[in-house]
Amino acid sequence: MNYKRMALLPLSLFIICAIYLAYTLWSNSLLLDIDLKGGTQIIADYSKQVSDSELESILRQYDASVRSARGITTYTVFIEFDASIKPEDVLNTLKQSGYDFKDNSIQTVGPALGSSFLQQAGFVLLFSFIFMAATIFFIYRIPLPSFFLVLNVIAALTETLVFSQIFGIKLSLAAFASLLLLIGYSVDDNILMATRVLRESEKKQRNYDAVIKRSFKTGMTMVGTTVVALFALFIISTSVVIDTIASILVIGLLLDLMNSWVLNVGLMMWYVERKERKMK
Repeated sequence: MNYKRMALLPLSLFIICAIYLAYTLWSNSLLLDIDLKGGTQIIADYSKQVSDSELESILRQYDASVRSARGITTYTVFIEFDASIKPEDVLNTLKQSGYDFKDNSIQTVGPALGSSFLQQAGFVLLFSFIFMAATIFFIYRIPLPSFFLVLNVIAALTETLVFSQIFGIKLSLAAFASLLLLIGYSVDDNILMATRVLRESEKKQRNYDAVIKRSFKTGMTMVGTTVVALFALFIISTSVVIDTIASILVIGLLLDLMNSWVLNVGLMMWYVERKERKMK
């Protein structure tokens, strides 16, 4: 099997996603939740299902964003708008249109505080990544395989963030928590595969295909059970925070499968074959 040629597909996807993310950051068009950009959010319970697009049309003068979630007995509506707008005006406009959200709570986050949360969350993610990379280099002490493992984590984080933005999942503190969890998940199966391949390269009789197949079976079992659990959590959950965490983790784990078992395998096979040629 030509592992090196197969690695071109995930590598190309990573480059495209990195360019897209760089452009998004440069154009300041990253989708941010209220806790990171600031604003006001009204959370209201309603007995009937509502149309998000209809409510947004009613509130178009406020440039409000509306999303709803189904609870156990009621529906929960989330209405977000700029912090300079009075919540009472929004509620009165809805009441005049026939939507009387009596049971509601209001949360306001200032732009400066939201920016501070975003900066702090970014630092936490960065330092977690640095410590993870340092641990990998310390354990393996082999530059190229260690770099490949770190590269896979970078690819997983970048692609997950880009695809979550494409699917309309706003970056929030819950999303950062998901990305932190993804670092651990991504490193886990990659270390499993890399360790077995490197050990096999030290033997006289080598069978890389068998080692990769065994590692793939173990890795698929680990990821598969996690994805099934996350899907179940997503279906039964009535919390937006839990939905965000589950959604981003499912996206990240599915993308990591491609990076781990195509990109990383291709790079590791290139490394061990190069090492064997030098030893001859």
